[in-house]
Amino acid sequence: KEQGVLDIEERIKRGTSERLRPVLLTASAAALGFLPMAISTNAGAEVQRPLATVVIGGLVTATALTLIVLPVVYAWFEERKQKKMNKTGIVTIALLMISFGMNAQEKLLTIDETITLAIENNAGLKASSLKVDENKALIGSAFNFDKSSIYYSYDENNLAINNEPLKVFGISQDFKFPTVYFADKKVNKTKYNLEESNYKIKLQNLKKEVSATFYSLRYSKNKAQTYKLLDSLYQNFAHAAKRRFELGESNYLEMITAQSKQKQMQTQFKQALQEVILNREQLKKVVQVDSIAIEESASKKLELNAMSIENHVGLQYFENNKLYYKALQQREKQNLLPDLSAEYFQGSNSNLNGNLIGYQFGVKIPILFSGNASKIKASKLAYQAIEEEQNDYKQKYIAEYNQLLAKLEQYEEAINYYQNQGEQLSKEIIKTAERSFKHGEIDFFQYIQSIENAKEIELTYLEQLNNYNQTVIAINYLIF
Repeated sequence: KEQGVLDIEERIKRGTSERLRPVLLTASAAALGFLPMAISTNAGAEVQRPLATVVIGGLVTATALTLIVLPVVYAWFEERKQKKMNKTGIVTIALLMISFGMNAQEKLLTIDETITLAIENNAGLKASSLKVDENKALIGSAFNFDKSSIYYSYDENNLAINNEPLKVFGISQDFKFPTVYFADKKVNKTKYNLEESNYKIKLQNLKKEVSATFYSLRYSKNKAQTYKLLDSLYQNFAHAAKRRFELGESNYLEMITAQSKQKQMQTQFKQALQEVILNREQLKKVVQVDSIAIEESASKKLELNAMSIENHVGLQYFENNKLYYKALQQREKQNLLPDLSAEYFQGSNSNLNGNLIGYQFGVKIPILFSGNASKIKASKLAYQAIEEEQNDYKQKYIAEYNQLLAKLEQYEEAINYYQNQGEQLSKEIIKTAERSFKHGEIDFFQYIQSIENAKEIELTYLEQLNNYNQTVIAINYLIF
């Protein structure tokens, strides 16, 4: 193996010497060719000798630099480069792997994935969910009994049959009337259902806000793409107009008009980009993440969900609220029933052979119940108030629903026009403008004006489609 390495090194040296031999021969031949001029003393030698000397010196110096200095410098730099690569190679590869991993992890989210992420991250919704769990855990607290009383009594007036005082040990317990506990449980259960309805309302609002912001972001990105194309066209137009003015082919008015139009389009493009940033930040705030990227796709019409007012979460909230106050009313009525008490005790002294046993049962009758009567009346009035609020909510819901449907029809007419005529007209304008400009039938100004008109149709469609989708979202998640 070592012999093979030596053979390879020998071949390298031999090959290097073979490559350097023509260089040396060429330089030597050129130097020898100028040698007679350098040592000549004939007529005109004063002019030829300096020239020959310079050429011979240049050949010798260049040959030395090529064969000696440059290989040494190259080897020195190559050695330093190799050391640096050995030190930083692993770090560079690690950084590249981390960067690749971060890019690979960045996923473009769909609307459903964005909503799911918002539900997982939104702190307000989590707090509402915890309140639901809290009220669910409190359902069983209805069967809450008073603390049992264990006592010891010694009274010299309490004498046994042997005329000695009794030492009495006993236990007593107070109870509400049994139906009161079940009434309390019903109140707790209706309160749990009420909190659950409140959670559903917050969930509905969160889905609405996420959907509205998601499609606003998509609309602003599509709009920015259109303005980017127009901005590029007007930049070319402004440059061409300036060049034509410099060559004397157009007047000053055409140049400043082109520049003004280009600045106007550039401003609109920057505003569109800023709108993208604002919508993205709003979506990040709603979803509660540090960064977010949505999938890139053309905007399309959203589907309208069927109306079902019976199962609407807002009306269901009022139904549960009514049940809650009704349960409160029933509980106050149950509190008018008597409470119960039971007691067991044993008495003894040192001269008795056994213990004396006693029982006691009692009933606590509410004679003064004006406070309970006021609570019953208040819960009844609260029930009636919630019932009126429910009717008011229902009327407003139906009115708002019909208004949104009317708006939806307006936007749908504009969208149908674009899909049936406007889209084809826009494509035809672009196609005709490109063909006419190519054949010299129109100038560049007329060409970009035609493109702008076509893109204006597209921008109008994007705006109407966004209005349509936002209205659909407002209907699908309609709530007050």
